[in-house]
Amino acid sequence: MKHILLRALGAFALCSIASVMLAQTDSAPYRFPPADLMNLGVYYYPEAWPASQWPRDLANIKKLGMEFVHMGEFSWAFMEPTEGKFDFAWLDQNIALAAAQGLKVVLCTPTPTPPIWLTEKHPEVLMVDAAGRTQVHGTRQHATWSSEVYRSYVAKIVNELGRRYGHDPRVWGWQLDNELTHYGKEPDFSEPSQKKFQAWLQKKYGTIAALNRDWGNAFWSQMYQRFDQVRLPNPQEFVAQFNPHQMLDSQRWFAEEAADYLRSQTDILRKYCGHNQWITTNHIHNFSAINPALSARDFDIVSWTLYPVHGTANRGPLGFRLGDPAVLTFAADFMRGLNGQAGIMELQPGQVNWGEVNPQPYPGAVHLWIMRAFAAGSKFVCTYRYREPLSGAELYHYGLVGTDGVTPTTGGEQYAQAARELVQLRAAAHPGAPLPAAYAARRTAILYSYEARWDLDNHKQNKDWDTYEHLLKYHRALQRAGAPIDVITEDKDFSAYPFLIAPAYQLLDDKLVARWKAYAENGGHLILSCRTGQKDRRGFLWEGPWAAPILDLIGAKIKFYDTLPAPNVGHVKAGDQSHEWSTWADVLEPAAGTQPLATYTDQYYAGSVAATTHRLGKGSVTYIGADSASGSLEAQLIRDEFARAGIPAENFPEGFAVDFRDGLWVATNYTANIVAAPISAGAKILIGTASVPIAGVTVWQP
Repeated sequence: MKHILLRALGAFALCSIASVMLAQTDSAPYRFPPADLMNLGVYYYPEAWPASQWPRDLANIKKLGMEFVHMGEFSWAFMEPTEGKFDFAWLDQNIALAAAQGLKVVLCTPTPTPPIWLTEKHPEVLMVDAAGRTQVHGTRQHATWSSEVYRSYVAKIVNELGRRYGHDPRVWGWQLDNELTHYGKEPDFSEPSQKKFQAWLQKKYGTIAALNRDWGNAFWSQMYQRFDQVRLPNPQEFVAQFNPHQMLDSQRWFAEEAADYLRSQTDILRKYCGHNQWITTNHIHNFSAINPALSARDFDIVSWTLYPVHGTANRGPLGFRLGDPAVLTFAADFMRGLNGQAGIMELQPGQVNWGEVNPQPYPGAVHLWIMRAFAAGSKFVCTYRYREPLSGAELYHYGLVGTDGVTPTTGGEQYAQAARELVQLRAAAHPGAPLPAAYAARRTAILYSYEARWDLDNHKQNKDWDTYEHLLKYHRALQRAGAPIDVITEDKDFSAYPFLIAPAYQLLDDKLVARWKAYAENGGHLILSCRTGQKDRRGFLWEGPWAAPILDLIGAKIKFYDTLPAPNVGHVKAGDQSHEWSTWADVLEPAAGTQPLATYTDQYYAGSVAATTHRLGKGSVTYIGADSASGSLEAQLIRDEFARAGIPAENFPEGFAVDFRDGLWVATNYTANIVAAPISAGAKILIGTASVPIAGVTVWQP
């Protein structure tokens, strides 16, 4: 009788949801309905709970206001309990139960957790860490995706899933794998990876002579005779420093190999679902080893994982409870820019268990994060997880309900609040409404390169240099100025933005410099920061003046750079404001017609120039040579740049952000103080109050 009922529920859901699928085409990427604004969902692991509780749990998920449920990412042992014997009955039941509640389903490929029968039969699929240790069963992401044996088993399970659910209108979309990484033990040093790396090098260079040239192997007699002599660079195996060009290529290979692995799964699923169901993976938001840009064209939407509070202090007195808004928003601005659609697949539901210290988030912080994602343009937010686990490696990790399986946690209550508010906002929004003119005039792109970041981190020159934090300083400065921000890659059109910032863009070529020059000459305002242009794409310094390709562009010479050991601190002055620095300082010599903006006030080069600007054609080029300790210099000079361009800018406190989306203004407050929202007379407040409390959110119509 139960199975008859489930089949009936499934048939009803097929009819009721089919209309959504008809709106999609098989060849164009899945488009999320603009009127939905943003959907909310939650991870559910039915394999971990008694079948008798499934109907109750899915009904309660719906009562919380969730609109979709996410299943299957770690369940390979349940989908294929023995080799070639598949069991999807439990998943069929849960899809039917979810659909009966009106919940869309996101299915996952279970490939981060290979079953024991696979790794026991084929131990060669297990990854090897830098110490030469083969990883073992009992955790996740312990297999190497470079193994063709492993890929063959992955292809079988993904084919089975695609064949069974790729035409099912109850299935909304797919998540491939989960947080593709080896959790700090990457790259994999197994023989399959070594051979893949060697093949990649041979394809790239063609001859071993070309590799020796582009790796500078004349240094220390590092010359190779054959590609099969080359190994993945492992610092634990080197007596002295590693070859930075070899390291850079290994990082390129690892990122491309990961993207290829994901692509192999996408290609299988597309045979069944086309673009009627969307496909993505959940990238870790700031995991630099995997480059989401390499998969952007493969996916319908780019999604990621984010845990704002997990024991680190973040910024400000309440950062350890609120997180850093720049971290969430930088990720959103980057992921959104890759193919136009982005969402958070895994957002923190409350207290976690895996940080060094695991504090309670501030009251309202979970709601704040959800609405910050909304303000940044997310198409969906999904949280990990519905039920707090009673066993396993993630004990103490909050869910939307507590250990009794039914009582909402504080995070669950805040997700329910956000769900109610989204219903209200859908009625008031104007999807696709253009940005207000004054706001659009500040539109800025930050140019971001994973390869430049790798190279900077490989050669920090100061142990305290932090490439990611350097990027965030510029992002925070723009948020404080009230600018709409996109974080873009080089393939995007620069001319779409009145302002373009390339922070520490270390690797470049003449073609990119020519694009920057044309951008400024045609009226764009270009801002470059310290360390930009020091090397070519191989990671070689230029044979010529320091940062030779950009000197005419910036209208200055870079005499030298400095970096200070702790506890020494230098100072740079812009106008009447003084700022501390220690990690990097380019000392500039402006050419005629170039205006100094800031000078160093101490060290033996006191009085030397730290930042410059000059007109170029219809636009301008500004160079900021110092990396200030707090980002205060960057914030001041960004505001000054808007002023020189005749564009009024805001001066919000750090941690307070205001964004415009779909005809709505959204203010979010990560500061430790109440902040007044910039609400014009006659505006209608929809959510919150004119004075935005700590962890508060205010939404209004102009």
